[in-house]
Amino acid sequence: MIIARAPFRISFFGGGTDFPEFYREHGGEVLAATIHAYTYISLHRLSPLFTYRFRASYSRTELVRDPAEFQHPLIRECLRMLDVRDGLEIVHVADLPGRTGLGSSSAFTVALLHALHAFRGETVHPEDLAREAIEVERHRVGDVGGHQDQYLAAYGGIVRIEFGPGDRVSVIRLPLRRAAVEELERHILLFYLGREESAQAILNEQVHRTRHNRTALRQLRALVPQAVRALETHDWTAIGQLLHEGWSLKKSLARGISTCEIDDVYATARRAGALGGKLLGAGGRGFVLVWAPPERHRAIRRALHRLREVHVRLGSEGSRIIFQDDMASS
Repeated sequence: MIIARAPFRISFFGGGTDFPEFYREHGGEVLAATIHAYTYISLHRLSPLFTYRFRASYSRTELVRDPAEFQHPLIRECLRMLDVRDGLEIVHVADLPGRTGLGSSSAFTVALLHALHAFRGETVHPEDLAREAIEVERHRVGDVGGHQDQYLAAYGGIVRIEFGPGDRVSVIRLPLRRAAVEELERHILLFYLGREESAQAILNEQVHRTRHNRTALRQLRALVPQAVRALETHDWTAIGQLLHEGWSLKKSLARGISTCEIDDVYATARRAGALGGKLLGAGGRGFVLVWAPPERHRAIRRALHRLREVHVRLGSEGSRIIFQDDMASS
């Protein structure tokens, strides 16, 4: 048996500029971090005595003879891309719900690819994992979106990722001391809106509006170096103000990014003392990140008491194999 895990993520700044439709021409940049919440994928070799050759358990169970028969598109295309022919059982579990703006699809894809490489007795670099995950999600499956999630799941940590121009990607880990990371964590509140649904319609509109959105996207990209300087100088107030500016810009990229409910949650948090925040992910659902001085957290929690809060701890690890027995690649 092999067990791989890949982290979920919080994207702070630059979301939208990691779309290839924008960054290949203009260059993009994001500032984001992975958290201590993970997708887990376990693989187990199946005996040829079973009538089926592949079994996958996620929110449902599929039994098939050939990988091409899987209805789950990420499982199907990961197996096909790596030309997996040995019988396998694949099991997926996660710490938090999917389709909630935390990069869960990419964490799933990266963890599955990592486990499959280990099953074949191969080591794989995070760069290769990220690019393979992009190939599966964006090209083979055809889901629309940016490229930050795949790199974050593969590399992990608090990172600044530079995209393009062209296809160049650079992942830069921020050298923050543990005390600064803990202070950063103390300013974050994360509230769950309670909906799990695809954001592909919003993402499709955002892609179609790339040319129209160029000015806003350039402004979003420009927030990243400002935020990095604020992190390095521990200017926590400036980060909150930049998040507020970024959220205002992001809402202009496509219809449906925000809703009346999300606007109300955000305004309520601001009245209770939040400096800024944003909706995580493409929009319309998922988690609201609130940035506030620790002394204002109690008031914000009271104001948003109807929402479930998730405690945030930032992580430093990307995808890794956490268990592998001696028979996995035999």
